[in-house]
Amino acid sequence: MTVWGAPRLPPKLVQRPSLVSIIESAAPLVIVHGPAGAGKTSLLAEWAAHTAQCGVWVQLETKDTSGPAAVSLIAAELSASAMLAETNPLRLADAALVGGTDEWSLLRRGLQSLGHDIVLVVDQADLLNAEALASLLAVLARVPRLRLVLSARRISVVDASGPVLAAERAVIGWRELMFSREEARAALGPDEPEQLVDEILRWGGSPLLTRAVAASAPGASDAAARVARAVDTYESYLWANAGSGESATRDDEYRSFLLAISVADVLTESLAQELSGSDDAAALLVRAEQDGLGLWHGDTRDRVFTLTPLLRESFLHELTRADRGSLKGLRRQVALWSHRHGRPYEALEFAMHARDLTLASTIVRDSAFLLLRNHPSQVIELFSKTPMLALRQHPLLAMLLALIFNARKQHRLRAIELFGLAIASSRIQGDRADPPDRALFRTIESASLRVLGSFEASLAAAEVAYETLIVMSLEDRALLGRLVPVLFTHIGTSFFYNGRMDKAMDCFRRSASIGEAENLPAGLEGLALEAGAAAITGDLVTAADRSADGARRSWPDGWINGYAGSFYRIANAFIALERFDADTADMHVRSLDKHRPTIEHWPILAHLDALIALFRGDVDRALLDFEREVDTRLSRSALGPFTAARLKTTRSLLYLAAGDADAAEEALVVQGRRGQRDTVALARISLARGNPDETLELLERHPHGTDQTPRVEAEMLVLRAAALVATGRDEGSAATLRAARFLRHSRQALAFALIPAEHQRSMLTEMSSIEPSLGDAPSLIPLAPTRIPLTSREEAVAEQLVRFSSASDIAAALVVSPNTVKSQLRSLYRKLGVANRADAIAAVSARRHTR
Repeated sequence: MTVWGAPRLPPKLVQRPSLVSIIESAAPLVIVHGPAGAGKTSLLAEWAAHTAQCGVWVQLETKDTSGPAAVSLIAAELSASAMLAETNPLRLADAALVGGTDEWSLLRRGLQSLGHDIVLVVDQADLLNAEALASLLAVLARVPRLRLVLSARRISVVDASGPVLAAERAVIGWRELMFSREEARAALGPDEPEQLVDEILRWGGSPLLTRAVAASAPGASDAAARVARAVDTYESYLWANAGSGESATRDDEYRSFLLAISVADVLTESLAQELSGSDDAAALLVRAEQDGLGLWHGDTRDRVFTLTPLLRESFLHELTRADRGSLKGLRRQVALWSHRHGRPYEALEFAMHARDLTLASTIVRDSAFLLLRNHPSQVIELFSKTPMLALRQHPLLAMLLALIFNARKQHRLRAIELFGLAIASSRIQGDRADPPDRALFRTIESASLRVLGSFEASLAAAEVAYETLIVMSLEDRALLGRLVPVLFTHIGTSFFYNGRMDKAMDCFRRSASIGEAENLPAGLEGLALEAGAAAITGDLVTAADRSADGARRSWPDGWINGYAGSFYRIANAFIALERFDADTADMHVRSLDKHRPTIEHWPILAHLDALIALFRGDVDRALLDFEREVDTRLSRSALGPFTAARLKTTRSLLYLAAGDADAAEEALVVQGRRGQRDTVALARISLARGNPDETLELLERHPHGTDQTPRVEAEMLVLRAAALVATGRDEGSAATLRAARFLRHSRQALAFALIPAEHQRSMLTEMSSIEPSLGDAPSLIPLAPTRIPLTSREEAVAEQLVRFSSASDIAAALVVSPNTVKSQLRSLYRKLGVANRADAIAAVSARRHTR
């Protein structure tokens, strides 16, 4: 068999060579359309059993299948058929879809990468939602070596294909699927009377009806009565098959077996045995196939059994009438089996139908990201009648729904309500939960609070989650399974946005390490975060190392240019800027534009945009774009203190680059204690104003604090060296060499580009002797043509300068020594840009008039 996953041929198959030849034709699109029981699947199975074409059979089972779910299923079948090379983007399709890649672009590129002709057989294609069906047909139009063979009950599938391939499609409709006289005779057998064939044809020649009649006892009644019984109810067909030559006891066992397995969409032998409790499940499935009640799909290792749809509906209806309690238990068994076998939506669906929210929470814990990406609308529908009171006991479910609603602008208030519920519930549950659940609940709480803008509370929850995770036993950690790197990623992100860089980096390292050790794609996000956080904080050695590591890895499609890989791009953008390469930096930032509206890292991207604009000399446009983005973002969400401070320094830097030192200083106005970045920004403003003394005073007044990073240290060292050289102090040379050595060691250079060219020139010889690449540094900050603020002592000296001409008289008036006055006069003249008393008086008068 060359079509992977095709069902086995049913017993007593009526061969239909004329229809098979249509499917075998060169038409790129074939649609087999007809009602349930029309023989669509049997016809496709007959073709698949004899064709030489290479293909895979994709069996859709879930109502209203979304695009991501369909592509995930197609990728899984292609992977199982061993058609996907190591580099094919479909190999890690689920992870790619979780990362936000476009599912249809992923499928198109994956199919093109196969390098050979391929047929996709999609059974029950009408289960695709309208958008997914249109997109699948669009892929066909763009992949020349692809053929699509679709079966469908609804005419909408045929209609949808019209605008795409109307002139190059073949449609086998319900009329063609109905049995001819010869086919009905072959299905009924040679011993049946001609009147029975006539009666079958009078009813349209339905293959399902024909099989039902054929299975009934010959000669039991006249032809019209036999057909009428089959038409009246599909159950008569079922029990006509079930009662042929078997004992009453066996009939009862068979009946119970069929009722039990009808709960599941698809079955394996093990699931059939679990549901029915029968040790003869394998034999009973064989009998069901022989009776024409269903088909096997796939090969011996991975095969699954599906009941004929209308018959399954009949069995399920009877089971519902007979014993609702039993139905609930059976649904729970299907949920557990689906969860174990990697079918998360089906697992969640059956758990919810069984009204087992605890099991639903377990399923969400292990598969939240796949559910978010592949089934958001279906998840909302599943929970549409679940009361909020019930969700209070299940924070994972509330969190899943909150994330789905949060992605939809019109449902933002609903999302906030559910986030609040998830937070409250996780706190209650976390206090009495075992360590794995406590770590999970606190992580949920931290992530939810961060999304809502409650950063301090988010930090407190992250601390608890972190401590719980790192002291957890190996047995407890194993219970979290694939979630461990994901938890460390979310905890680390909460630490990062609260300025706790050491713990953030520790979490990112743990996530990357665990992911690599256990071959989990989630660890790649930890690797990206580690690289980006290192670059942001100025540890370019680590950033370059982890970025190079990332370049060697195989990423799920879309991750490296999506949310999961955003910090990888940020790392490379900073690395490029440290080499004064704005174009490469811009390329990395622009690769995230598609996802930028939803990325919480937008302040960092805005800062990179600002730096790139400075390199390109487009400061005015940069200021406009920055303010527009900030205004847009603040209308949607709150900012934490750490992020707000980062935005202030970015705004200040842009104003200073535009030559407006006063606006740059005003942008930094804060209440309470200043951080190290504020100190650096103010020191840079003073240096640009030509006031190196104040630069030194600021740097010495604010020694290293808890928010010290290699980037802050580099900028402080460069500013201090520039100020010392500008004031002509002896220690200027040593300070310059120290700054150059630090830049070389940390692989930074940007700090040297963020001082005025006049100061660069005075330092360049010594700087470039340590790090030659600094000779290529541009100057992004001009000398600021604004009023240079005077210290209080300088203001006092200027006041007395109008009254007295000698330093001694001024000293006496101020009750200080003449040497002190002489020193303050030199500083005053330098700030005013004058060389004598008369010019100084005129400059002071002009300043006061301007003020």
